[in-house]
Amino acid sequence: MNRIKLLAEDELNIINSGLTNLFVGNEKIYYELKNFINSPKKRIRSLCAILYFKGLGVNIGNDLSEILIIGELIHNASLLHDDVIDSARLRRDNLTLWAKYSPQVSILSGDLLVSFATEKLIKLKNFEIIKFFQVCTQNMSEAEIKQYFLRGNKTTLEEYISIADGKTSSLFRAIFKSCALITNININKAEMFAKNFGILFQLKNDLEECSAQSDKQNKIFTPKDILGIEKTHILIDNYLEDIRRDLEEFPESIYKQGLTDLLNNL
Repeated sequence: MNRIKLLAEDELNIINSGLTNLFVGNEKIYYELKNFINSPKKRIRSLCAILYFKGLGVNIGNDLSEILIIGELIHNASLLHDDVIDSARLRRDNLTLWAKYSPQVSILSGDLLVSFATEKLIKLKNFEIIKFFQVCTQNMSEAEIKQYFLRGNKTTLEEYISIADGKTSSLFRAIFKSCALITNININKAEMFAKNFGILFQLKNDLEECSAQSDKQNKIFTPKDILGIEKTHILIDNYLEDIRRDLEEFPESIYKQGLTDLLNNL
């Protein structure tokens, strides 16, 4: 993964600096949020978008960097909320904010990150992009609510995919559509790539031991419970094939290879 991230090192450094610079002041929560948002992360949403658009010859300028920062803020806000929803005491081997302080602090901190994202969206002065992210956050919330009320019930694969699309790929889609709009890249193709990548990411994540344990504790059913392990891997292979087919249209470059390697390292 580190080798892949080197292809986007300059852009990721700009994103990390942009995130860190938001937390200026002596407030205790700013210190906590700075540590939280800078804890070791893959920055998978930003990394994937950078490789995708650089693979199409796009220069990652200021507006695109701001979109990626907005995406990271919304993602991290959702993690702070998820920790409360899932009663998770640890994240990346560190105490979660709700375990360290209270559920209220974690939820309000997530809201604070969303307010930072909203401010940046307003500064972009692009109504379509604002709408993309408004629909995204609505989809994320609705999917999490739907998943909560389905706890303890064995869902259908269609319900699972709908939830995965809402809570995970909707943010990928908002980021990719916004970047495509600004750079005159085909929005429909960018959105379909983002949707498939987001669902694939969720499928792979749900097979990881830590996620599987959390899902079991919270009585959340995933494809391995619905289809079995073998058919789940077939489903994953189908999404991989769709994404690789999309990449066939890309010119040969280190960024196209980086995307291929990223798929293999999810």
